[in-house]
Amino acid sequence: MQLEIQVALNFIISYLYNKLPRRRVNIFGEELERLLKKKYEGHWYPEKPYKGSGFRCIHIGEKVDPVIEQASKESGLDIDDVRGNLPQDLSVWIDPFEVSYQIGEKGPVKVLYVDDNNENGCELDKEIKNSFNPEAQVFMPISDPASSVSSSPSPPFGHSAAVSPTFMPRSTQPLTFTTATFAATKFGSTKMKNSGRSNKVARTSPINLGLNVNDLLKQKAISSSMHSLYGLGLGTQQQPQQQ
Repeated sequence: MQLEIQVALNFIISYLYNKLPRRRVNIFGEELERLLKKKYEGHWYPEKPYKGSGFRCIHIGEKVDPVIEQASKESGLDIDDVRGNLPQDLSVWIDPFEVSYQIGEKGPVKVLYVDDNNENGCELDKEIKNSFNPEAQVFMPISDPASSVSSSPSPPFGHSAAVSPTFMPRSTQPLTFTTATFAATKFGSTKMKNSGRSNKVARTSPINLGLNVNDLLKQKAISSSMHSLYGLGLGTQQQPQQQ
């Protein structure tokens, strides 16, 4: 749960850096992490990753998730400023072994992170491993100004040296990310990715529960079919040439 929450935090906070005061954004991240851990207690099911997915979803739209509002209040940020710098109608799903997001009610569901070592996972798309949001930042803990972590923007798309932004809370030890973990964490990727899980279900959020289920199921089915074709080598001619 810790890693999945960190991935979601980094994705959300990457939109706020250079837009809002850095110190307050750091505090916002710490408060949001604390609130999410508390919210997910008793609602985290590794054996059934999508059980409770709608409950764990973070939504920012006309109505803002209470955890976002509370984290904004605790950090001294105006909720309108936070909402104004995030994509409109953003939903982020934080599930065991996978974090994904959707912008707009009818937008595609994109994967930020999937655990390819999990028995229900799949091989990560090499294109997406190298697809990072050029606007994303590497976050520095405010209690450790001497940290060697760079605060410069990530390299542009396609650069093999690109690394994912890492938010480090003041009160806990920073997570140690391996190369594989960094590669698996795709913040703001512009490429589509399906996890390939056979038990994938339509995404739901607190505001769209029961809506557009058929459309989402069709989208997932098409993505899974294309993934299967490439796995059989039938789509190799259509695959873009790797740089």
